Amino acid sequence: MRFSIRRKNKKSLLVAAVAFLLSVAFAAPCAAQDSHAQSSEDALTAREVFKRLESPALEILKKNTRLDMLDYWDVDSVYRAKNAMSGLSWLVDVKPGYLKVQITPVSSLEIKLLPEKKGEVVMTVYTIGGDRQASDSNVSFYDRNLKPLDTKKYFREPELKEFFDIPKGSLTTYKEIKEMIPFPTVEYSACAENDELSARLTVGEFMNIDDYNIVKLFLKPEISLRWNGRYK
Repeated sequence: MRFSIRRKNKKSLLVAAVAFLLSVAFAAPCAAQDSHAQSSEDALTAREVFKRLESPALEILKKNTRLDMLDYWDVDSVYRAKNAMSGLSWLVDVKPGYLKVQITPVSSLEIKLLPEKKGEVVMTVYTIGGDRQASDSNVSFYDRNLKPLDTKKYFREPELKEFFDIPKGSLTTYKEIKEMIPFPTVEYSACAENDELSARLTVGEFMNIDDYNIVKLFLKPEISLRWNGRYK
């Protein structure tokens, strides 16, 4: 694009000089505001984690791509970005303490900030699953500097029996159910509004139909894990 500049007469030059002085006078307060805004951005947020986190789940999304996705989200637009595997990725939800990104049609990552005595920890929930595979999640934790933490310190994986409610005196026993589910898969979901983590046993959809008809009679829709410095 070309811009044309007209030559100015003396009166025009005087007006321009005054305008310049006024712009200099007001520049300092604006700079101060910008400096304050920058300092407020130092607070850890889920979107900041999304920008900087080095995780195998996010390897196919370059940093510039993540920034573009956030920019589009800020103007109320969902940007379906091309990832390193030539597929599409997009943001599902973005809040100060929570973010969810659909990495591929069969994989997603949730980022959740959780309070702790020393400040806060970052939890990620990476889930893979689709029409041909039962959804299964991996839960990880990081410190404020996004260095990996020992997951066992913050998360106790529920036992299989916790997903079932078997009445006393039932003809079906937990031992029988356990034999029907040799390889349980669990989908975890973080909550954007509070610190609860829900867990859902997903293997049933891919079981032998006769076994599943028995299992589903006692299967809970989901269970909730409460955060108290640790999920248990």
